[in-house]
Amino acid sequence: MKPKKLHLANSFKLRRYKKILEKINQLSDDYAAMSDEELQSKTQWFKGRLSKGERLQEILPEAYATIREAAKRVLGLYPYDVQILGALIMQDNQIAEMRTGEGKTLTAILPLYLNALTGKSTILVTANEYLAMRDAKQMGPVFHYLGMTVGVGVSENPAKKLKVVQKQRIYQSDIVYTTHSALGFDYLEENLATSKSKKFLPKFYFCLVDEVDAALLDSAQMPLIISGSPRVQSNLFVTCDEFVKTLKEGEDFKLDSTRTSVWLTRKGVKEAEIYFRVQNAYDPNNYQLIRQINLALRANHLFEKDRQYTVDNGEVKLMDEGTGRLLEGNKLQSGLHQALEARERVKISLETRSMASITYQNLFKMFPKLAGMTGTGKVCEDEFREVYDLGVVVVPTRKPNQRIDYPDEIYLTIPQKLYASLDYIKKLHRKGQPVLIATGSVRMSEIYSMLLLQEGIAHNVLNAHNAAKEAEMIAQAGRRSAVTVATSMAGRGTDIILEDGVAKLGGLAVIGTERMSSERVDLQLRGRAGRQGAPGLSKFFVSLEDDIITKSGSKWINDFYQKEVAKPEEKQKVRLKSARVKFAVAEAQKNSDNAGAASRRSTEQYDESIRIQRQIIYNKRNDIIAHPDFDLDYFLSVLSDAMDAYVKKHPFKEQADLYRFVLDNISYYCQDIPKNLDVTNIQQVKKFLTKLFIEEYQRKRDRIEDSDMFEQFQRTVVLRAVDDCWVEQVDYLQQFQALVISRGYAQKNPVYEFHKEAFESYKRMNADMSLKIIKNMALSSINIQPTGKLEVFFG
Repeated sequence: MKPKKLHLANSFKLRRYKKILEKINQLSDDYAAMSDEELQSKTQWFKGRLSKGERLQEILPEAYATIREAAKRVLGLYPYDVQILGALIMQDNQIAEMRTGEGKTLTAILPLYLNALTGKSTILVTANEYLAMRDAKQMGPVFHYLGMTVGVGVSENPAKKLKVVQKQRIYQSDIVYTTHSALGFDYLEENLATSKSKKFLPKFYFCLVDEVDAALLDSAQMPLIISGSPRVQSNLFVTCDEFVKTLKEGEDFKLDSTRTSVWLTRKGVKEAEIYFRVQNAYDPNNYQLIRQINLALRANHLFEKDRQYTVDNGEVKLMDEGTGRLLEGNKLQSGLHQALEARERVKISLETRSMASITYQNLFKMFPKLAGMTGTGKVCEDEFREVYDLGVVVVPTRKPNQRIDYPDEIYLTIPQKLYASLDYIKKLHRKGQPVLIATGSVRMSEIYSMLLLQEGIAHNVLNAHNAAKEAEMIAQAGRRSAVTVATSMAGRGTDIILEDGVAKLGGLAVIGTERMSSERVDLQLRGRAGRQGAPGLSKFFVSLEDDIITKSGSKWINDFYQKEVAKPEEKQKVRLKSARVKFAVAEAQKNSDNAGAASRRSTEQYDESIRIQRQIIYNKRNDIIAHPDFDLDYFLSVLSDAMDAYVKKHPFKEQADLYRFVLDNISYYCQDIPKNLDVTNIQQVKKFLTKLFIEEYQRKRDRIEDSDMFEQFQRTVVLRAVDDCWVEQVDYLQQFQALVISRGYAQKNPVYEFHKEAFESYKRMNADMSLKIIKNMALSSINIQPTGKLEVFFG
């Protein structure tokens, strides 16, 4: 859609919201005239109307007028018309694009209050723990004034995990402020609970996502994973790392054009066979070796230190590439994290199994009502609509935008760009204008810091390691002569307020040190300047050696660079001004944007099979926990199904086969198999096994005299079987996904291959689950402690 048509479509949507805004404004004087008691009584009045069948849309104007007046009395802040428009857009299950400084935190309280009146779960999700706690603290008094409770789903001390009892209290609150990762892990943890008393999440209803692009797009590719029991650890990590470091790119291994896949060439395979003294590296017996070599290749050539990960106190920690923020608690799966540890020669952690996983895409799609707000959503509206069914409506700024966005300055090499941008920064700094230098990586922020130190310019560096500290520092970035170096997302969610007199100097100057991986990030950086009609400027400095050009640029621009850089320095073109070069830079960013969107779509496609299976298993678990109506007939039915599935794959050929099966799955007390039993006759086998199982079941029944305790025991038996099999399935699919991506090179559709195998493995899992239930019941041992507590040990 062309910009003009976009503008018209946006205006048309706003017209509808402005009609509701008029109704709210007409109520303002009446609500201002109310006493505190009258205003506070409105909450119960609204709840009463909803209980009689009125819809939220019918009470919306009065509810918004109520909380607007409450905000004025409690905080001294009266939401502007543009903030009401943003709140109306979000109530309509859309994304409100509101520029930096337009007051999104205050805007959010309107739809939160309205939806909380239903008594259903109302959750605001934001980018980090600091913002969740800050916003809840700032806005909580308004909700308390109107008789509502507020919970914060994150801990002030990250080292201290919230306990189940605390989470139950938090999620019983009318409104919950939390982060996307905390909510995701809470969802996974909730579905590992073994009884009703350990559950804490309400049924999902309304979720409002702050910085919606960060949560739904930037974080969409990193699945949340709860890891459990460790695997048998390979001793090949360091050896394979040493081998990979001897290989040459192009000869022994190749990288694809986007540098997202790496593989051995024929020569590389030969080198591996010589190095590890094996005849055929791809013999099935050498599977583990090839897996480890591939992991070492990926760790050494697809990951960059201080960009995607860092080493902190002898530990490899993942980083958000754009922000530099440490992703605490996140680990790469399938042995890749351990391969990075081997690369850095730090202690190799245990490779664990994936017990449960979910992507943010599927987490947020579980909410019947989803809305969001951000400063930059329109540029990726198509993706929001396609994946989440969310439209984006641009809210006009309260005051006209005075910021000047200057054209990019493009240079041939990084050093040329660095010195040109430094000269420009010094010029601005000399006149006292505050400067925010926005870098694309931690490493680049450190380079600029070093250059500024050499020039004797005092400055702050924000690498997104401490959200609270960075928010404080970014808030000071509008002071006279302040110079702040920050990774692209550092301090996001915090306004930069200009010191008196700074506006006359031109306001805040945002200097981009490179084009970012997405146009959206560029717009977010520009939006730091010129908040609420203040003056400001933005300017980006680009070189043809920047990552975005080398990884996503066209062949023409890379050929042009090679040709120019090969010339003697005095004959090189330093500053590049041609329209074709400018177009090539814009095209590289577009390619990067498209690659990011394609990668997110791929993540969603892979997760679809897991999503369906996860929903079936979690529903099954909930049924087991809520309705534990187990008896002997249930277990005998499961035994019959288990035997049908088992015999299809492993038919009994002689009595020794059946005897081995009995000892492994049914009873330790079976002395022998009757001589006249035909082990090839499934009905005879079932009859014999049923008799043995009934004996084992009765032993347990006699041992546990209390019927409630026996009920609990039966439930634990089934739940444990479901969980063990599901953990195996999740872990297998995580491993298989990493493997199947390489099948794309064998001219097969990797997504199709993955779904096909996911379905087959699901059928195997169900068969295994039936047998596991029987084994858990028959072979478990029981201990009843003097306190009466039941202990169960599974065989």
